[in-house]
Amino acid sequence: MKFTEDFLSSMVKTITGSYKILYHPDQDNDPAKVLEIDFTPPFRRIPLMKGLEEALGIELPKGKDLATEEAREFFDKLCKEKNVDCSAPRSTTRLIDKLVGAFLEI
Repeated sequence: MKFTEDFLSSMVKTITGSYKILYHPDQDNDPAKVLEIDFTPPFRRIPLMKGLEEALGIELPKGKDLATEEAREFFDKLCKEKNVDCSAPRSTTRLIDKLVGAFLEI
């Protein structure tokens, strides 16, 4: 994690002259939609499952319980309830990844 943090932050600083960049998510460059992304180290670290629990406001299966069909069904249902798209195969790993993308990587 430290290597990636140092690599990424120094690359942004070298290229742009700053740790902060402006991101235009849409082609129309609407100033109201412009996001500032800050690559100043240290980066915020979020424990994956704890972060998901906090973002979703529910308790999630953990540890060895994730390997069960019940856990896969739980995350499958959760993705459907939260309108998180996940194409086949809808494995527990893929379902969790899609939830992380929708609720933590924003």
